[in-house]
Amino acid sequence: MSYQKTEHIAAGCLKADIRSSIIYQAYLGTCLGVALYDTTLKIGGVIHILLPEPLGDAGAHSPEKYASTGIPMLINQFIGLGSSPQNIKAVIAGGALVGPVSHQDIGLDIGGRSADIARKILQRHNIEVIKSETGGFFICTLELNMRTGETTINPAWEDVCKSQQEITPPTLDDIKKTIETIKPIPQAALKIFRMVQENRFGITDITRELARDQVLSGQTLKLCNSAMFSGTVKIETLTDAVLLIGEDLLIKSVITAAVNAYYNQTGTSGYSLCRGGLFFHSVGVAITAETIAKKTGKAVANKAYTAGLLHDIGKVILDQYISDRAPLLFRDLSIETQSFLSAEKKLLGITHCEVGAFLAKKWQFSSALSQVIRHHHHHPEKTENNKRLVNIVYLADLLMEKFHTGHDLEKMQSQSLGHVLAHLELTLADIPEIIDATPLNVMNTNE
Repeated sequence: MSYQKTEHIAAGCLKADIRSSIIYQAYLGTCLGVALYDTTLKIGGVIHILLPEPLGDAGAHSPEKYASTGIPMLINQFIGLGSSPQNIKAVIAGGALVGPVSHQDIGLDIGGRSADIARKILQRHNIEVIKSETGGFFICTLELNMRTGETTINPAWEDVCKSQQEITPPTLDDIKKTIETIKPIPQAALKIFRMVQENRFGITDITRELARDQVLSGQTLKLCNSAMFSGTVKIETLTDAVLLIGEDLLIKSVITAAVNAYYNQTGTSGYSLCRGGLFFHSVGVAITAETIAKKTGKAVANKAYTAGLLHDIGKVILDQYISDRAPLLFRDLSIETQSFLSAEKKLLGITHCEVGAFLAKKWQFSSALSQVIRHHHHHPEKTENNKRLVNIVYLADLLMEKFHTGHDLEKMQSQSLGHVLAHLELTLADIPEIIDATPLNVMNTNE
């Protein structure tokens, strides 16, 4: 049998083609996936829907993010390729209440509302739905074989949950040795982190520190020219960067470049489910945390961004041990009552939050950053200090896990959601707006 390339369809994206041999794949949590196929002309397509419908005029910019505008867009692409709606068959998947589930998840029901809109649109166009598996409590994958039209829906952990092998956890000495062998975040970047967290910097200070590390300077300029931060003008020097994208974006570029290099020391068989998965997840959490900080006024935006980027630094160390234990971790996470941290503790004897807290101390992070890294995953309401920032990063991490699955292994507990929303003076009605504000270009791993 000949090899078939698999193309990942990220949240808020769609893809359609004719007579292709690719397999389209979407990881679906709370998001909804719709696959369409015309067996006569061999036209196929998949849309990965983020939200039921646009908020205000937002749909004009990214219509593929929403069920109400994205599905008609996909249907029109089929018609443009020569298909007729009566020849198109549809499969719907996703819209899960990714567990553990709180009453806030049920009240919000974003996936359920997306599914209802999808069915109404398909019915209106006389497109038959031949398979529909929506709701539930776990992440699934929707795959469309463009060569045959075969569509499959599987639990995301099905293939890797079969191993019954038991492995001895690494010792604390093993983990300490790994910390010494992993290339750390550069000293220049660590100093800039501290400057930002302590509000004692000017752009001259930042560029002076950055100029001392030529590698980090080059990585920063490369990122400045990426779609994430600019992409419209050519930036060749740090002075250009200050003038063309401004102080805030330059600082974010420095921090993001440093973290990217650090996270790149992970593979795709551990925590990451795709190339660069940990980095993409962390950038998403950073942007979402920044959005929440701006919306609520509960934290300084650049501090929230930095905390979001760094919250999972402990995973880089433990990733060195996860690759041969991933089937066991997947298996444990498929048990509804098993928490992510307890699964890590069982397999490794330590959690990524604990390792991250050790790194935060070693690298002299601020108390606020250290608290976020230690407490972002489990009952943030119990944090004694820096509670606002911890709550912001917890909420950002939870939203990324539910709406941008497929980047890394994650299973957030959501019982704290009600307390966190109340503490940040947010309601469930604010959640779609926060989700909608995450730029999709940093989430698309195919670029």
